[in-house]
Amino acid sequence: MSLKFFHQTEMPVATADSAPDIPQELIIDILLRLPTKSVGKCRCVSKPWRCLLSDPLFIKAHLSLHLHHSQKHILISISRSPPSSNLSVVTFTTTSGSSNNDGFLEKLTLLQNQLIFAQIVGSCNGLVLVLTFEGSDTPTMYLMNPTTRELVKFQHSPLVWDDADTSYGFGYDSSSDDYKIVMLSHDWLADKTEGYPAFVDVFSWRTGTWRRIGCFPYVPSSHSGVFLNGSIHWLALSKVDGLCVIIALDMSCEQFKQLPWPETDNTPRKRSRKLVVLGGCLGMVAVQSRHHMDVWMMKEYGVRESWTKFSVTIPKKASVWGPICLLGVDDVVLEMAGKNFVVHNLKERTMRDMVIAGIQDKFRRGVMGFCESLVSPTFYSQKWRAT
Repeated sequence: MSLKFFHQTEMPVATADSAPDIPQELIIDILLRLPTKSVGKCRCVSKPWRCLLSDPLFIKAHLSLHLHHSQKHILISISRSPPSSNLSVVTFTTTSGSSNNDGFLEKLTLLQNQLIFAQIVGSCNGLVLVLTFEGSDTPTMYLMNPTTRELVKFQHSPLVWDDADTSYGFGYDSSSDDYKIVMLSHDWLADKTEGYPAFVDVFSWRTGTWRRIGCFPYVPSSHSGVFLNGSIHWLALSKVDGLCVIIALDMSCEQFKQLPWPETDNTPRKRSRKLVVLGGCLGMVAVQSRHHMDVWMMKEYGVRESWTKFSVTIPKKASVWGPICLLGVDDVVLEMAGKNFVVHNLKERTMRDMVIAGIQDKFRRGVMGFCESLVSPTFYSQKWRAT
């Protein structure tokens, strides 16, 4: 990332008093390369540094430099007494092979023992979208930054009826510098002559308003969408031939497009399919049975010929839920029933339990990767939250 990203006349003067003999451009370049938490500590050095390191231009440049670094993973644990959920962050410390310690867990104090039937439904640029019902039929949403410990609470779309089936997506619109939450609502009980209408509602994080942009021209699945390459992606069924399709909503123009399907069966099946992001690529997981799954990865976005497949087969006594991430070239981290994480080596066909320091409870399905960033949910929402 070059300092050309900045318009120097727009940057705050922040370092003259603290380091008069060092060019400000050099200090900014050094600070940009610091890890996110280290930047947070540097904000305490002085008021000028806090101004600099909280500036939106600095935050965007820092995100651009660190966006493709190793991700951390946020997950949900269940407390039985009282019945609630807590959030934790897992950091993997190994890249491949076996180790005495594969990572460590850090519990978050955000919303501790306040989440009821919580789900992690989206992640983008270090922000995580969490959905919870909190004892009612109407869901409440939280947009949070697990690294900076900031969060903002807001309500789901008032345009959606209570008993509708819903699916969510969360992404970033670079054209307007806005974070958007997308909600697909679908009435499975509607008369078939109506074509099972599904509506698309979009929440702008800058304006704090929901608006309906039209109908979803497919039958949506219940899985949340995944954000990649400026679009949110869902699995759906075509209303024309009833086959499975991959649909993407471009965050900037808010138009749908269909991506090529891999060279595999695309008829509706009892076994589950879902979309994931693995190694920076769009992936499709097809669970063939409790003990076997195929994972397709689109190595070049939008190119049908770039789909590649790997398969995972596990012991009969275990049950696989899906892949979490890739470690190195040959290791894939899996979420398993009755276990927290295991590493499956694709080359040697071996499997081992991961050792994560600090893990005590079993976790629900709902692990999601996120990058550490300085992006502030309160900054983008300050206008509508003040009214």
